[in-house]
Amino acid sequence: MCDEMMDKACLLCGGWKAEILPSFGMNAVCLSVDGREILRKPASFETLKNNPYTYGIPLLFPANRVKGGVFSYLGKNYALPLNEPARNNHIHGLMYNAPFTVVSKDGKSICAAFENKGDRYPFPFRMTITDTLSEAGYQRTLEIENTGEGAFPYTLAFHTAFLEPQILKAPVTERFLCDQNYIPLRKRISLSDKEKKYKDGISLKDLALSGFYASGGVKAYLDDICFSVSDNFDEWILFNAGGGQGFVCVEPQAGEVNGLNTEDGCIILQKGETHVFSLSITREEKI
Repeated sequence: MCDEMMDKACLLCGGWKAEILPSFGMNAVCLSVDGREILRKPASFETLKNNPYTYGIPLLFPANRVKGGVFSYLGKNYALPLNEPARNNHIHGLMYNAPFTVVSKDGKSICAAFENKGDRYPFPFRMTITDTLSEAGYQRTLEIENTGEGAFPYTLAFHTAFLEPQILKAPVTERFLCDQNYIPLRKRISLSDKEKKYKDGISLKDLALSGFYASGGVKAYLDDICFSVSDNFDEWILFNAGGGQGFVCVEPQAGEVNGLNTEDGCIILQKGETHVFSLSITREEKI
């Protein structure tokens, strides 16, 4: 994969290696430590293009689904592509393959930016992503700056696809109840007995995961791998395509699914303001 993309960035530090694709949403399509793969890596760029959400660390902006592909803000209606027509939804935004421009790069880090003029989301902004490797592991920082003349709403997530661990720990509290099209009904329900085990650790063997959960912490664990996020992510989305596929998506999300269509389910970025999100992937001795 690292040899296939002309603009790829290969980062090395200690036993860590990362492969980043600036022209494809700054997706970190590969992360390994001492030769051990951590993320689900596509076999080819064609594989990634055909299924862009379950390899590496895809950027979702807005996050997950928007009912009907439409939302309103300050009395004006906005439309997004209906790219999940069977459920009449827009899904996963249009930033997952955005062509970021490299600002700086060395052997351990890369910084790239994308200027949105309204083509991938109907408000202007500048998004900057910086990926860094250290002896401790991988760090990603995302900054989004409002470059327009007024405020705008958004939600975002990272559809992070890990190779399936033996044990997953996810700090979830309540589950969002959804309709048949995976649009939340704005009602939270208590975790089932099985879901309560997610917090202390559960085997993914023969287990199907698919749910939207309120966050109860900033760290998830996949065996000895710690996935830590900034506290402005307020949900965890868990998904493994029915199980038995060799991967699990552990997705930190800021704002609610379909949050653009609710009064308090999205984030408002004021004129001239910048919001910052971060995540890291490290290895620990014990979980």
